[in-house]
Amino acid sequence: MAGGRFLVLGAGGLGCPALLGLVGAGARHVGVVDCDVVDATNLHRQVLYDLGDVGAPKVEAAARRLRATDPRLQVEPIPLRLDERTLSSLLAAQSPGTVVLECSDQPDLKFLVHDLCGEHRLDLVIGGVQRWGGQAMAVRHGAGACFRCVFEAAPPAELAPSCAAVGVLGAAAGALGFMMAHLAVALDAGQDIAGTLVALDLRELRPQQIRPARRAGCSGCDPHAPPPARGPLGPACASAAGAACSR
Repeated sequence: MAGGRFLVLGAGGLGCPALLGLVGAGARHVGVVDCDVVDATNLHRQVLYDLGDVGAPKVEAAARRLRATDPRLQVEPIPLRLDERTLSSLLAAQSPGTVVLECSDQPDLKFLVHDLCGEHRLDLVIGGVQRWGGQAMAVRHGAGACFRCVFEAAPPAELAPSCAAVGVLGAAAGALGFMMAHLAVALDAGQDIAGTLVALDLRELRPQQIRPARRAGCSGCDPHAPPPARGPLGPACASAAGAACSR
C-alpha cells in the first residue's frame, strides 16, 4: 500500500464493510465521518456493531472495533454533520494522497462530495446499494470518466426511494462495501482503475465491470463546460436516508 490514508463518509451499511476491507488491506490511517447513532434495526447490514453498541455514536463504536482489530491503525472518529462548508473544510484538511470513500445514502451529498473532491484533487470511490445490488465507481479527476459523466445529476426525490420504502439485502451492502475498499486501495496504489464502474446484482448473481467513456460537455470533468449546478444541501448526516440505501 502507498499512502494508506482513507476518509470514509458514512459508517452505515456500506461504510462498515468498507472500513473492514481497508483495515484488512493494511490501511494506516482512517477517518470515519458520521453523525448518527447505532440503531438495532440496521445491525443486519452494519457489521461493525452489535447490540451493545445501540445508542452509541457510530464513529465511536466503529473506532473501538477497528482499533481492536488492528491496534496499529490510526482511527479518527469525526462526528460531523455535513454541508457544503463543513465538507469543503474537511476535504481541504486531508493530507495529499488521501482517498475518499463516499458511503452515504443521500444522492445530493454524493454529487457534492464528487465535485469537492475534484476541487481539492482527492481520489474518490462512490458507492450505492439498493435492494439486491448496487454499484461502485473509482474516480480520479482528469483521468477517465467521472461520476457525472455517467449519472450527470442527482435524481428527483420521487425517483429516490428510501431504505424503509424499498429495503436492502445485507449481503449486497457487504459485497459493495468490500468492493469500494478494493477500489480505494487500488487508487491508493496508483493502479490504472480511474473511471472503472463495478455493478453487482446478487439476485441474478451477475457482476459487471465497465470503463465508460468521458462525456463531452460533462460539467464534472470537461474544462470547457459550465460548472455543475448544485442545489442547496442542508446539514446532512452521512448516513441519512436517501436513494443509495446504504444505511
